[in-house]
Amino acid sequence: MKSKVKTGVDIAMTALFLCQMGYHMMDNRIHEWTGVTLCVLFLLHHALNPGWHLGLFRGRYPASRVWLTLVDLLLTLAMAAVIVSAILVSRHVFDFLGLRMRAVGRRIHMPATMWAFVLTGLHIGLHWHIVLGKLGKPGKRVWLARLVLVATVAFGLWEFATRGLWMELFMLREFAFLEYGEPLAVFFASYAAVLCVWAALSYYIGKALRNERRSRTKGR
Repeated sequence: MKSKVKTGVDIAMTALFLCQMGYHMMDNRIHEWTGVTLCVLFLLHHALNPGWHLGLFRGRYPASRVWLTLVDLLLTLAMAAVIVSAILVSRHVFDFLGLRMRAVGRRIHMPATMWAFVLTGLHIGLHWHIVLGKLGKPGKRVWLARLVLVATVAFGLWEFATRGLWMELFMLREFAFLEYGEPLAVFFASYAAVLCVWAALSYYIGKALRNERRSRTKGR
């Protein structure tokens, strides 16, 4: 039961994050409340995985574990920055606080959100081998799946570059240039493909590190 709840939370978080990236297509009040929901789910995700926190200072740290821990810690820091900056720029949910720091919050919110988005993709990729393990051995259509992955990653890289999303990571622009008339399906397909780029990168890095560890263990 707990496993199903965790899976549901993870899927909901991913879907909500994609929705949040299309903030220009929704009412600002809805954007803020869905953002609050996303942050609550993020906290719930941590609450449902207490073993990760308890195990941080236990056991050995081979390269694969260092990679996993680094991504997770950076994602946690990025989400913390998203939460703080979201409170600062809020015009509805947290306006009662009267902080009046929207200019500062806006400069933090855009790069923090993009870093959190990229790191979410990396985080998904870190755990994708578990999903594949549950699906069983790859069948005859494995090459078709790989071709689809290559096409999706290529599309995601193109969108990441042409939309200038990389600029938001390094605060090279203060405002995002958005196509307000863009169809929803195209927008979400583009951002899902971008997420897939980082998930694929993380998956294959993790796979290479695990294989290296196994080869070293066998060689002893």
